Amino acid sequence: MPLSQSRTFIASNPRFALTRASRPRIQRGQMTIVYQCLEPYPSVHSLEDLVRSCHDRNYASTFKSETDIRKSLLYHLNRLIKGTDRVPANSVRLVSG
Repeated sequence: MPLSQSRTFIASNPRFALTRASRPRIQRGQMTIVYQCLEPYPSVHSLEDLVRSCHDRNYASTFKSETDIRKSLLYHLNRLIKGTDRVPANSVRLVSG
């Protein structure tokens, strides 16, 4: 099930964790910054923790236009959960409670 980008979900400050210690080969850019901010395995990070960590790594400088950083992070977290051609599915999990 995809992560919601609704204000309610964002306000709930969901938490995420990597599911494996090894880092997949991914191109440099936003996805790499998000993945690095989730490290080290098996630590748990709230959405707001990720916003701060990504901000410190100049994540917003990769945007071509005004973008909501939380929605952008959720987009990439969705891709890490679903998987891509370079990232195995379920590389990240939503942590309950």
